Amino acid sequence: MATIVGMPKWGLAMKAGRVVHWLKRPGETVRQGEPLVEIESEKATNDVEAPASGVVRWLGVEEDDMAPVGAPLAVIAPPEEQLSDEQVAALLRADEEARREAAKRSQRQPAGARAAATGAGARGAVRAATAAGGRVNASPAARRIAQELGVDLATIVGTGPGGMIAREDVLAAAEDQHAPSAGEGEERTIAVDGVGIHCLIAGPAGAPPVVFVHGLGGSLATWSLNLPAFAERFRICALDLPGAGASDKPQAGYEVASLADTVARVLEALGPDWLPANLVGHSLGGAVALALAGRFPGRVRRLVLVDSAGLGPDIDGALLGMMREEPTQAGVRAELSKFFAQPGFVQQALVEQMYEQRTQPGAQEALVKTIDAAFGGGTQRIDLRDTVATSPAPVLVVWGADDAVIPVSHAQAATLAPQGRVEVFEACGHCPHIERGEAFNALALSFLSAT
Repeated sequence: MATIVGMPKWGLAMKAGRVVHWLKRPGETVRQGEPLVEIESEKATNDVEAPASGVVRWLGVEEDDMAPVGAPLAVIAPPEEQLSDEQVAALLRADEEARREAAKRSQRQPAGARAAATGAGARGAVRAATAAGGRVNASPAARRIAQELGVDLATIVGTGPGGMIAREDVLAAAEDQHAPSAGEGEERTIAVDGVGIHCLIAGPAGAPPVVFVHGLGGSLATWSLNLPAFAERFRICALDLPGAGASDKPQAGYEVASLADTVARVLEALGPDWLPANLVGHSLGGAVALALAGRFPGRVRRLVLVDSAGLGPDIDGALLGMMREEPTQAGVRAELSKFFAQPGFVQQALVEQMYEQRTQPGAQEALVKTIDAAFGGGTQRIDLRDTVATSPAPVLVVWGADDAVIPVSHAQAATLAPQGRVEVFEACGHCPHIERGEAFNALALSFLSAT
């Protein structure tokens, strides 16, 4: 049976990906597990491996084009199967219908709400048969939906002829998965004094909460390389600050203290299970997290400050001047080049994502107001070193040794904290959570898991 390869979902916030380069072309043979295509997401480029062996029959997205998560990218047919163009089109139509049905079911029913009409206890159900080589016997639509929903076909009982797994079996199994997946997230908009704050919620309910606060000019997408790892162990909330990302762009409220109050109100709205929370803040977001801890010390469990503002007066005035200008893609690329020690991290997908965000109605005006409030005159206008020195919550400060935005010397402020710790990543710029994503995740997870 033919296999449809879809756009993968890497990270909780990924909405689409760019096809960088096809490694196989129509008519070429590909082995299962062999790289098929290079895909660029917001923060990185990775290979997508072929889910089955066979011949590439169809490619659906040209190089340099974008496609949403789940969109069909290619069709791989078994070597002995000759698919006509009409058969490929019919396969894609059935796939689209199955994905629409999956989306409708997801909106209609919570996980686990389906009655036990199929599955291990269903009348007449038998374990899915396997074909030669041990491959699970499932329809193409079932394979496609299982790939998109992250369902293991080997765990499903098939109700079709001969025990074949049908798409309904996969949809039913997905509904029965009570625990949220680390690869999925729920988007919410929480109103704070009439201002809509966009949030991404994920991770097991009841787990210790972790809240992520992005930096100047960023959004919750800043954390796309980190959120899946944290969502395996913690209940997480990544939010867009007022004026940023998909949050509203009000006329006022961009001072660090006001932003801290907004985050505190979001936590209150999420409910008592979110307090006290662990806070992870980058750059301006670090100052917001630290200000919240100073204003509401009982609401903070632990702090992770990443190249944080508020720990000294210095900041790159030239960068602030660039960010004040009307956005262009060239200008955004120049700004991003200051954030990374390794130029390869300034990828076109990231440039376009940032440019699209900055050109939203009201976004540039909000950014300038935030700059004026926090960094007017080319210097940091808020000093939170006393807050660090008196913090009852343990504080981990992480910095890039080659940070060109805020000097690494500011990290030493954490040594004043009663329970302060400093970690510096070599050959790293202003965004160690991106440039050294795996090492950062391991460090921060260990710190936040400590008792």
